[in-house]
Amino acid sequence: MRTGYLLQCATCGTRNRIPHDSAGLPGRCSRCGAPLIASNALPEAVADRGFDAAVLGEDTPALVVVWSPRCGVCAQYELAVRQMAVNLYGKARVFQLDIEGSPAIPARYGVTGVPTVLVFRDRRLRAVLPGPRGEQGLREALEA
Repeated sequence: MRTGYLLQCATCGTRNRIPHDSAGLPGRCSRCGAPLIASNALPEAVADRGFDAAVLGEDTPALVVVWSPRCGVCAQYELAVRQMAVNLYGKARVFQLDIEGSPAIPARYGVTGVPTVLVFRDRRLRAVLPGPRGEQGLREALEA
């Protein structure tokens, strides 16, 4: 599985994958050629299959938001998760994992409710944070 950051083109809406080592460098949309900007960073969906390669296979810190499509709090938290992806672009990757479609990873890490944020640094789980979290708290967890 190829990993990196996702940037959405403001012109055509195409999701472009930016390699970790190119984060912050100017880039262009693979479809229309328009300049890509970091303020269009997106959280990336991840599932049981491919989780280890995407999240644990890179040295870049990662936040994995475990959510459910049936969870009202998760729906309200969605905007904050998107904003975190923008604000943490180049510093940490932000993933979303649907607990209903991918129950093995949440079970592996003891997730009992949604939303829950899993914090990974140096390819290891550093924190399991139940409930919606603000960006400042997540930044502190990434640095701890």
